[in-house]
Amino acid sequence: MSKNYIYYPPINAKKSSTRQDEKWDEAVAFFNSKQYDKVIPTLLEYVGNHFESKKMGDTYEIPHGSVVISITQTADELLVKCPFLHIENAKKVPLMRRLAELRMYPLNLANVVLEDNLVYFTFACPISLCEPYKIYGVFREICYHADSFDDEFIEKFGAAHLQEPKTIPFSENVKQEAYANCQKILEEGIQRLDHYMEKRHGNNAWYTLNTTLKKIEFHTEPQGYLRTVLEKAIDGLYDRKVPFQNRLLNGKSSLEKLKNYPKDKFLDDLYQIETFIPYKYSAKKENIRENWEDSYAEAQEMMGNAQFEDACNLLQSCFYGLVLLQFSEYGYQ
Repeated sequence: MSKNYIYYPPINAKKSSTRQDEKWDEAVAFFNSKQYDKVIPTLLEYVGNHFESKKMGDTYEIPHGSVVISITQTADELLVKCPFLHIENAKKVPLMRRLAELRMYPLNLANVVLEDNLVYFTFACPISLCEPYKIYGVFREICYHADSFDDEFIEKFGAAHLQEPKTIPFSENVKQEAYANCQKILEEGIQRLDHYMEKRHGNNAWYTLNTTLKKIEFHTEPQGYLRTVLEKAIDGLYDRKVPFQNRLLNGKSSLEKLKNYPKDKFLDDLYQIETFIPYKYSAKKENIRENWEDSYAEAQEMMGNAQFEDACNLLQSCFYGLVLLQFSEYGYQ
């Protein structure tokens, strides 16, 4: 392929991170000095200094994507609860099986409970056990999995939201343009993938899949079930339990599935959300250098051997992975 990928800027302008790094050390210090009542408020300040406005009495009500997290601190206990799904009219047998599986994996700290036909994520512990790393892990676990699995279970099993998601829509023009751009991204990706598969350039085929999927994520930052479909496609590329050639074939199927994704559903999943805990972990300079060390050396070797196209594919795959890792820390307030 003689030309580089076309660049499409994100439709949702990225804002500065609200995180206050110095508050993390304060939260740890409060826990170590047994000032347990100050740990949770300081931990929330670490995530963002605007969460105090979400507090009513002893409880914080914090939106995250399509769910709302309730965090209550009493003199003796921390209680976290997140309304998840209404399952009265759902396909209960397969859904209950998936909920039981969810409790075993991927959840480690939080729990899923059923009250009548209402499903909640919950966590509780004595305030003296609110170690910052553990509690941040609880917040992240509930935020990530509640916001991810609700759309999947609604789509597959006919469940319903317990509360209406709080969203900010894009204009119709922005959504239409984003859809058209994603079609172009997918057409270009499939064309490049077919070219590399035909020539048996497996590595370039993998980089093409990775870059194409992450370009869509970077450009549109989709929500709802579309985000679930996209994330599963990306995760499948990295699943080393699946043979490499099968991953390439599965990746091509994912591109074709996204290419034929119903336009009305695609547009419905383009909107802005409030974010409590970022979906992905932030990247520090030292970690980036360490993670890029092998890729940097490989790219240098490729360029030294005049394999400029290979080096370009490798580096673009790395860069899109990097910007998504960093931008996941951002959101609007």
